Order: sequence, then C-alpha cells, then structure tokens
Amino acid sequence: MSSTPFDLSHLPPTFLLPTRLSQPRANEISSQLRSCKCPLTSNPIDASLFVGDINMPKRCEFELRGRGLSVSSKVSPVAKKVRVVKLKWFTESYENSKLLPIDEYIVFTGYVQPSKRPSPPSSPKQNEKQKSALEKDAADRQLRKEILERAKRDKVRYTEKKEHDIRDDIRKLQDMELLYATGRQRKGINELIAISKSDSKNSTRQSTPEYEEQHENIVSRGRPRLLKEMPDWVQQHNKYSCCRPTPLISPNAEFISLLKIIKLSRVLTSDGVGIRAYSTAIATLQAYPYPLISPSEVSLLPGCDGKSSALFQEYINSRDHSLAVVRELEKSPSFNTLKLFCSIWGVGPAGAREFFYDKGWKTLEDIVDHGWSQLTRAQQIGVKYFDEFQSPISRNEAREIAAIVGKAAGKLRAGMDYTIVGGYRRGKMEIHDVDILLSHTTHSMTTGGVIKELVSELEASGHITHTLHLGRELNNTTTVNAHRYGFDSLEKALVVFLSPSSGQHRRVDIILAPPVSVGSALLGWTGGTTFERDLRLWCDKEHKWKFTSEGVFERITGRRVAGVDGTWRVGEKMVEVERRLMEGMGLKWLEPCERCTG
Repeated sequence: MSSTPFDLSHLPPTFLLPTRLSQPRANEISSQLRSCKCPLTSNPIDASLFVGDINMPKRCEFELRGRGLSVSSKVSPVAKKVRVVKLKWFTESYENSKLLPIDEYIVFTGYVQPSKRPSPPSSPKQNEKQKSALEKDAADRQLRKEILERAKRDKVRYTEKKEHDIRDDIRKLQDMELLYATGRQRKGINELIAISKSDSKNSTRQSTPEYEEQHENIVSRGRPRLLKEMPDWVQQHNKYSCCRPTPLISPNAEFISLLKIIKLSRVLTSDGVGIRAYSTAIATLQAYPYPLISPSEVSLLPGCDGKSSALFQEYINSRDHSLAVVRELEKSPSFNTLKLFCSIWGVGPAGAREFFYDKGWKTLEDIVDHGWSQLTRAQQIGVKYFDEFQSPISRNEAREIAAIVGKAAGKLRAGMDYTIVGGYRRGKMEIHDVDILLSHTTHSMTTGGVIKELVSELEASGHITHTLHLGRELNNTTTVNAHRYGFDSLEKALVVFLSPSSGQHRRVDIILAPPVSVGSALLGWTGGTTFERDLRLWCDKEHKWKFTSEGVFERITGRRVAGVDGTWRVGEKMVEVERRLMEGMGLKWLEPCERCTG
C-alpha cells in the first residue's frame, strides 16, 4: 500500500468524532486521515464534515450538540451546513486504496446556527500545535464523563457500609412523590388523573339483557358463559396470578392493550391503588382463555370489578373498538411527554414529572440543551443511548450476548453456568433488556467478587461500555438479609453492553445466585410483574412466608422454610430446581411461558 492511498485534500474542515473509539484506535485513524491529506481540525466548531462510528441520525445530533454546536435539520440561510459520515466510509476506502462515494455513507445532514461569539480562526501554527488535541480531547471527554467518573463513584460506593440499588432509589421516589410534589406538578397530576378517570362519568351502565338485545343485530358474539363453564380458578374466585397459567397470547389482546394505556396513566401519576387495580384486571383477562362476550362475563372474573365491565361495554359498543379515555390520553401533551421521559432509563415517573412540570422540559432536546448538568450519570446514559435502548432485541441477539457473558464467567470460574431469564424466558420474540442468571453448584465459586471480576473482564474486551450498578453478594445463606436492594440482595451488575451483531448499546442485567438460591432466583427473575407481586402476596397471606429471589423464609424467625428447597445440586438442571421449589411451596408447576401477566 502506498503512503498516500488517495487524496482527501478536497474535503472541507473535518473532525473525527471519538464516539466508540479507544484512544489507540482514534490515534490510528487520525494518522491515516492525515496521511491522505485530510484537513483535520481539533475544533468541532470549525468543521463542516464529521467522521464517526455512528449509525443513527438522532445520535449524530446528540454528539454535535454535546460539542457546543446548535444543530438542526431545518434549512436556514444563515446556518452552516454540516454532515456526518460513517467511519466505515474511510476505513473501507483506506483498506481498498480506493476512495468510495461519500454520499452513500452520509448518516446525518444538519445546519448549525452561527455562534453569537464566534471563535477566532485557527492559524496553521495553532493547528500544528493542536494535532494531538483530537486524540486527547476524545480520550478526555469520554474517560472523564464515562470511566473516571464511574470509577470514582464506584470506589466510594464500595467503601460505604450501605449500597443503593438504582431500582430501589426509583421505587422510593415513587413512594414519596405525593409528599414532595410542587404546586404546579400537583395541578398537572390532577389534570392527568381527571382525564384517565373521566370514562366513569361518560359510560352509562346498562343491564345485561338490554346490552344483549342491543348487540344481537350488530354482531354475533355467542352465548355468555355460565360460571360453571369457566376455568376452575374463576369458579374458585382465585385472584393470585401465580396459581393459574397466563399465556403470552390472549384472545382479548385488543381490549387488554387499551387497559394498559389507562394503567400507564396511573403509573405516571404514581396512583398506587389504580396501578394495583388495573394490574390485577389485566393479569386476569390475560389468563382468561376465551374471547369475552359480555360485561356480565367480565364481572364474574376475579379482580375485574364494575369498572372493568363498564369499560368492556364501551369497548364493544364503539364502532372502532376503542375507549374515550384512551383517546383523550393519547391526545394529551402531558401524558405523551411524561410517557417519553419515563421511558428514559434511570428517570422513572417521579423524575418524569419533575422534568416536565418543574423544569418545563418537553423533549429530549430540551434535556440535552438545558438540563444536561442536572442529570444523574445514569440518566445521562439513558438519554445518550435512548434510541438504542428503545430498539428491540431479537432472541438471537439476546442469546449471543448471553453466550459472551457466560463464556467470560466460565473462564473466571470453571463450571459456572448461565440462563437467560426475564421476558426472553417467558417466550417474547423481542425484548428491551437482557437478564442473565449465573450460578455454580459449589457455593465458594460464587463468592469472592465474581461479578466485579466479570465486569472488568468484559470492559477490557470492549463489550461493557458503562457500568450503572454493581450490587453486593448474598453473604448469609441461612437467614434473609435485613437490607433490601430492589427485589433482592443477590450480587448483580446493571450494565450497558455493546452488541456485536447489531452494533447497538443494550441494557444487560447480570445476576449471580449462590447454589442455595438458584430455584428462587430463577422463579423471581422470570415471571411478569404481577405474577411476582402475587407470588409474594400468596406466600405472605397463605403461609406467613417471605419470598425473595434469595429464597423462601419464615416471617417470624427469618430462617429458610424447612422442606422448601431451592438448592442447585450437581447433576441437576436449573429448571429442575425451580420445579422442586414450586412444588415445595404448594404451587402448581407453571412453564415460564405461562407467567405472562404483564
């Protein structure tokens, strides 16, 4: 290969974005660009062309805004046109010693408004002095924000007597929001609640005979089922979703999807009573194996009160099978903005309300432009990779990620095994994070900081790009720990993982269970949210037990319940341990795909 494969001197001032590049790699690419006479600049304000390992326009905007450029996709006569081209364009051109057409690799075209205080033009001497600044700036920006900051915080967190799990922090914010809501926020919450409850005023409850007569000539839905024709759990009025099969696909999926929107409005306002009521009704309807025929049939289902029946009546009465309350919510700016902010990892309902009502932010751009420094590190990462976190993960990609984690764990501790839990294990075709359970049949192989070693190994290999949380071990295998971290205190790591197949950043939870907790960990990390809620409620109400992902414990003594054994032994499969645990608890075995309560 010649020293100058091709000439790039015709390009406008060019800036190399350091995103996803290690410092050695950034040095190498910048050296190659200079060898091709590319007019590199160390000041992004001077650049009109940006080269970066970026595949999404939104991410391009984020990177440019983060470097002080007021960029927009709207054309303006006074704005400077800038373009972002995939790094792949240059690397493939360089490898083949042939310049490829640049237009095919353009990811983003935008326009930068002129700065109110323009920077003085760079002289050749200044450019010469700052040749290495590109690499230094790249390393400093990323390392200061994403590695050194995390390392310092992790170091402090490791030395503290009490560690704080992100999930627990979010839950506490939800519990306290009503106490600390500002007047403006309180008013906004009341308005949203009024919308979500307005259906009760608009719906007129008809008697079942009147309803059946009204619809006899409209649609033939069949004869309403009698109670004796319904499943056993309906006849016994059993509300516990952990005691019945709940499949992934329901014949009443359309109606359930509308209830989920109403439930979301309750979540966004932290209406605990409403959340529980709609969660119970949704789980019941998801488990019901027949298409619903009439409101009277709905009223017979455990957990479905008169409100559920009235909503179903409105649903089947409407020509387009919709609900007025859902139409109003979907048109509500408050609902849609809170929904957007709540979907940012690390924000939650209380944080979403603070962003919208207290800060006045309405878009992700508002957060980046006006509130970046006010975000926690986790929230910054949630905004930075928002599009990638929202992009669904296929089952093949989830298996690929889990295999990488499992292989690395096996290198650290021979015989370490893994399984994918969460929505993947319930049979979902697409998920939004990957939950991986690790364990070993020998207790000593699950101690000694395995998770920290594993995270370090995967960081070194470039697979983990950010560590959001490192949990602590379950030190006492006999009694339940006094401290609570989310659902359990199993050792865990919540990380951002760079997927090799998609090239996107993915949310991955790695959970480590000692052998004594394998059965309960598998059970506790597999079921839908309502299944897990009812499982804990059933243990408490029916047996005075406490269920966590660490095990089943007696409420009074705190010791493991005798005869309820979830220990993984040599020669067993993890699923066999889970089955034995459920049978010991007095529960009928349910396949993972039968725990899809939502």
